[in-house]
Amino acid sequence: MPIRTHLFKTLANLEYLEAGSGKVILLLHGLGSRSTAYKQVINQLTQSYHVYAPSLHFSLHGQSTSTIEDYTSLLNEFIRSKALKDITVIGNSFGGGIALKLAESNNKIARLVLADSAGLPIHYTFTQFLYFLLRKTLHELKYVSQLPLLMHLVRDFLLFFLKSLPQFAQLKKAFDIMSGKELVEFQRIRIPTLLVWGTQDEIFSPEYAKHLHSKLSNSELIFLEGNHDFVLFNHTSFCRAVDKWIGKK
Repeated sequence: MPIRTHLFKTLANLEYLEAGSGKVILLLHGLGSRSTAYKQVINQLTQSYHVYAPSLHFSLHGQSTSTIEDYTSLLNEFIRSKALKDITVIGNSFGGGIALKLAESNNKIARLVLADSAGLPIHYTFTQFLYFLLRKTLHELKYVSQLPLLMHLVRDFLLFFLKSLPQFAQLKKAFDIMSGKELVEFQRIRIPTLLVWGTQDEIFSPEYAKHLHSKLSNSELIFLEGNHDFVLFNHTSFCRAVDKWIGKK
């Protein structure tokens, strides 16, 4: 089915992709990318599901990026407006942190899939984080057969960086807050959760994945070959794992 682009007109004019039919999947992308980079993932998922994939590049209150509370508030409004229910939320990287916050209190969310997800305090500096991003990018240069996707990711990240540059101090402050305290009330999340992790994740290590798994009482953890962005570059393996797991639930 064709992927359609829509605009949810609210405080931030949320742009989103929509395609498919069946059970609802809400797909939340990672920081510095856009939902358009996930078109191969969306195309495969829409063989069985109705997929909504918002682009989380909006900002509120004149800041370069929004807080996790801003993101969850707007997405809750989106879910109410569309009357969505029995939702599987797939969160990749920073999108996983937002997915966890959504799951704390929204009873329309029935399942979570966290792919190389944020959600726990991170114990490295902002400078180290930038180094890990560089390592990730260098790792992905080997995917020459998927050069259009690689160029798409690089372009999205550069646009995000240029947008954030005038308020770089605020961005660093937001990073420090995220790395210094736990933002998710894990005891409130009891829905079935699948953690899917790349074995060579440069940002969130396998040990981080195991720790997150231990915090979620109704969760399963599987590792697949790939790095932090394996969801995009190995989308077939990822979508098969997700489809198999949802079928069991």
